[in-house]
Amino acid sequence: MHRMVSVDDSAQEAITEKKSSMDSISKKQGVPRHGGDAEVNVNDVDITSLHIDEPSWVSRNHSLVHRLKLFALAALILGWWISATILRATRHRWIVQTFFAWSFIAIIAFRFIPNSVVTHPVEGVWIPLVQKPFFTLPKYVRYGLGWLALFAIVFGSAFGSNLENVRFLPDHSYFQLKVNASYESTCCRWPS
Repeated sequence: MHRMVSVDDSAQEAITEKKSSMDSISKKQGVPRHGGDAEVNVNDVDITSLHIDEPSWVSRNHSLVHRLKLFALAALILGWWISATILRATRHRWIVQTFFAWSFIAIIAFRFIPNSVVTHPVEGVWIPLVQKPFFTLPKYVRYGLGWLALFAIVFGSAFGSNLENVRFLPDHSYFQLKVNASYESTCCRWPS
């Protein structure tokens, strides 16, 4: 609560003088006036001198901060991959770890490397050696090669692995049963 205090004439003149000098400062600096209260005007002048609207270093250097974050993430992924490959406990999963680690590193790297660095050399090899000879074949021969590749992938994954070192033999044999059933149901049915 506010208490009413009586002020003598000399103190009243000092407050009035301070108030008028604050009014002139606020008019020069463009500070809005808040009902003639000297304290409010003094605080407004102090606040305007703090430069609150100035952007931070992070917002001014957003591009640099973004690049550093991506570089740190790539370094973290690379460190994880190296340590996971060296440790004996996780060494048996090195193919999966390598695939995921280098996929993410490539995704980060290609935010800064143009795609043409990879696409032009691949296009230079793929078109004359694979695409042109393949499309000179008749359409039904291409269809047959596609089906043959599909069967090779499916049956190779079902029957092409050695069963001696399989931990979960029922899972492997279940997959073989499903492949056999799907093959028989699609290929060995008489058309009705």
